[in-house]
Amino acid sequence: MEPSSPPKVAIILVNWNGYELTKACLESLMELRYSNFQTVLIDNGSIDGSGEKLKSEFPEITLLTSPENIGFTGGNNLGIQWALDHFFDQVLLLNNDTLVEPNFLNPLVSFLEKNPDYGAVQPKIMLEAERDKLWNAGGGYFKWLEMTWSIGIGQVDEGQFDQEKDTPWITGCAILVSSEAIRKAGMLDKRFFAYYEDVEWSFRIKKLGFKLRYLPQSKIYHVAGGSSIKIKTKEGVVPPVLHYYRTRNHLFLIRNHSNPLSFVLSLLYQTLKNGAFIVYLALNGRFQKVNAILKGHYEGLFSK
Repeated sequence: MEPSSPPKVAIILVNWNGYELTKACLESLMELRYSNFQTVLIDNGSIDGSGEKLKSEFPEITLLTSPENIGFTGGNNLGIQWALDHFFDQVLLLNNDTLVEPNFLNPLVSFLEKNPDYGAVQPKIMLEAERDKLWNAGGGYFKWLEMTWSIGIGQVDEGQFDQEKDTPWITGCAILVSSEAIRKAGMLDKRFFAYYEDVEWSFRIKKLGFKLRYLPQSKIYHVAGGSSIKIKTKEGVVPPVLHYYRTRNHLFLIRNHSNPLSFVLSLLYQTLKNGAFIVYLALNGRFQKVNAILKGHYEGLFSK
């Protein structure tokens, strides 16, 4: 009897004018010690020719292109649909501003294969600039205010998060999902575009009875924000549009997944928090950000 082949894994990277970061990520994936995977690069409306250039340098990858930037959600959904259409067993969403260790994929794939009651798993994610510090060791969550955070962020890794455990949500920076869970839960919610889409997807997968797992024996490194273009202006380094998406999408999340009590409490908290932030920004003359948060808050409450 011939041994069965390992699960077929699609690794999806979304590139938006990010040649150098994506190239470094692809180079690290070339060292993977896993035999049955295909890297799928989504060129998400790049105007710098990076998609075709990367395809010429890494001919073994599959290149999918979108004529416009359809966001983290839209870009990844293109890759997810391709993976489902080609009967992949598992799908890994991986930020293009990451570097991976050669053995990082093996424990993730093995765990999902052996534990069908789990829908998704994640590695331990370290900061690339300071490799002894953590970026994410699982997702933190406080239900009554619908607050989420990355566990361990900025902490020196001294083994305090070396115990594998279930987690309430998994970051889209690196999430390996079974195709079965995707078929049941659906793909990323395209309304989100970027930010909180990973939390919403995680919650949706969990509502179907799947569990989520953090596996510290798998490790990658993240350039944390490397895919965002940072240009210093009078509005600061973080572009106003990011405040818009974060504000709007957090309210989308609350509307989609809160219970009646947590809805009231979290909505009150978000309103007070956003109001205080607006006052601070206005006093510092950052009116584009004020408008972005006001727009995000309104649309988060009332848009479909």
